[in-house]
Amino acid sequence: MARSFKVFFKKVPTDPAKPDEDYTMDHTASVFLLDRQGRFAGTIAYGENPDVAVQKLKNLIARN
Repeated sequence: MARSFKVFFKKVPTDPAKPDEDYTMDHTASVFLLDRQGRFAGTIAYGENPDVAVQKLKNLIARN
């Protein structure tokens, strides 16, 4: 699913000397908006202005 939405993700070891043990993840931090048919309808970016995000949600609801 991540690849189909072109989401970035990368495992980052917390100790480079032991890459197979503990790790964190770097990843895309956006919310994907989908319409009723499950089609991509846009994103809400991390840190996006809340008023803009709310308007995007309202627009999506109005479309459906």
